[in-house]
Amino acid sequence: MKITYTGQNGYVVETGIANIVFDFCGGVLPAMAKDLPLLVFVSHGQALHFDPVIFSFVSEYPNVQFFLSHDILLTEEVQKQYGITRSVMRKISFLPEGVRRVIPLKGENGKNDYIILETIKTCREGIAWLLNIAGKRIYYAGDMNWWVWENDSRQVFNQRTARFKHYMETLYDREIYLAFANFVSAQEKYSRLGIDYLLNTADVANVVPMGFGLDTEAVLTYRQERCTKGLPADAEVIVLTSPGESKILL
Repeated sequence: MKITYTGQNGYVVETGIANIVFDFCGGVLPAMAKDLPLLVFVSHGQALHFDPVIFSFVSEYPNVQFFLSHDILLTEEVQKQYGITRSVMRKISFLPEGVRRVIPLKGENGKNDYIILETIKTCREGIAWLLNIAGKRIYYAGDMNWWVWENDSRQVFNQRTARFKHYMETLYDREIYLAFANFVSAQEKYSRLGIDYLLNTADVANVVPMGFGLDTEAVLTYRQERCTKGLPADAEVIVLTSPGESKILL
C-alpha cells in the first residue's frame, strides 16, 4: 500500500486492488495503474477539501467512481461551469451519514473485487469515510475533529467535546490499518486532542496527521513525542509535508 500527499487535505492511497483519492484539492495525481478502479472521495464542500477539477479525472481514468458527501450540491450551473456531463454525473454517488455499502470493483483485467464503505457523521461538516479493503480498514476523518479553542467558554468547550466523542463512538475498538486524522496547529495547545483521542479509541496501525497547514514543525514535534514518550497506542505516525511526497506501507 502506498500513500501520496497531493496538497491541502488531499491524499492518494494505492492498494493494489483500487486507487483511492481523498479530498483532492489541487496538486498532481501520482502515476497510477489505469487498469485498476479509481475511487474519488470528498468528505465535504469546503474549498480545502473539494475541487471540481476531480471530474476531469474521467478522461484519464475511465474506470472511476465519485463518492461525495450529501451536502455538496452540483447544480446545473455548476455542472455547466465545470463541464460535468451526464455521463460523469452517472458516476457520482451522494452519500449521507450512517451508510454501509458494498462497492463492487472490476478492473480492466477482468478481476472482480469489492470494498465495504461506511459513512460516519462528523461533529461539523460532511462525513468521515471508513473503507474495508481486503480486510484492511482505511479511515479518513474529513471534518471530524475535537474542535475546541482556547477562548471557548466552559459551556461551549464541554458541548463540543461531548459532540465529538459521541460521533467517535462508531470507531471504538475498531481495527484500522491506516487513518488520516486532524492535527490542526491553529488550535494551539488543543491541536493534538482529536488525533490522540482516535489513537486511544481505535486500534490504529498507521496514522497520517493532516490539517496542519504550513506548520510542519508542530506536526514533526508531535511525531517525535509519540515516539519517545511511550504514549498510549503504538501506531506509526506518518508525516507527509510536501505535495508528491509518498510512503510505502509494508
